[in-house]
Amino acid sequence: MTSSTLMAIVSMWILMTLWLVLVATAAVLAFKKWQKTYDFLKKQMFYIWLGGTFVFTGDLLHTIGYTISAYNGSPTGLLELFGRPFESRTFSLFFDGLVFMVYYMLWAFFIVARYQQGQFNNRDKTTVGLAIGAIILMLPGAVPNAFGIYTLQYDIAIWAPHIILFLIFGLMTVWKLTRCSTHALAQASDGIIKTQERALRTIGISLLFSFLFFILTLALLPFNEMSGLFMIPKTFAYMVAFTYLIRGVILPIPTAQANAK
Repeated sequence: MTSSTLMAIVSMWILMTLWLVLVATAAVLAFKKWQKTYDFLKKQMFYIWLGGTFVFTGDLLHTIGYTISAYNGSPTGLLELFGRPFESRTFSLFFDGLVFMVYYMLWAFFIVARYQQGQFNNRDKTTVGLAIGAIILMLPGAVPNAFGIYTLQYDIAIWAPHIILFLIFGLMTVWKLTRCSTHALAQASDGIIKTQERALRTIGISLLFSFLFFILTLALLPFNEMSGLFMIPKTFAYMVAFTYLIRGVILPIPTAQANAK
């Protein structure tokens, strides 16, 4: 392993450790609030801590898969597991992609619980349907590839069907979050609600920027490998979102309110 590869691995782990600590903090705090809240507020905390748990697991596996791939010089992170080939990076990329599809579907559920008293309209049903479609399209190619059962072409490219569906329903979700929180902020009089809605609006904007960097990466990567660097500001956009999630949405819920039924 060359010194440049080692530096890339170390840099990746430093950035991802900061990110994973932030995600874990959000998940743990939301879980504690979930235990003390009721009704629609309880549902909101449930979606936040479950989403944080999924993201932590997916990105940890992604980082491990990248490390194995860089260490043994295999693009797929090929290992032998229980006597058969296992593509660790292929699997981690699949799992991480699946995680973020579920994550944005949980945001769609959060929006319904917070702004619509749990009532799904046709747009929400369409969003969830697109999310399920993206997940179904992703499964046949990635899992068999990782375990060497058979090979299907699995492209992480902007024209891949599961990516197209992910972009559509993900952008629908974060745009609705931004729009709903902006409207709720204008209507709010309670200080805590204002703090939360202001934070949710910032989260929505941050997630929109993350999609922008993700789209740029996918669109330009076939022409220039350096465009993969757009994933760094994408990660920072997520870090901003999770910081506001902790400080502006989870922590402002007072103990008295959390304990009150």
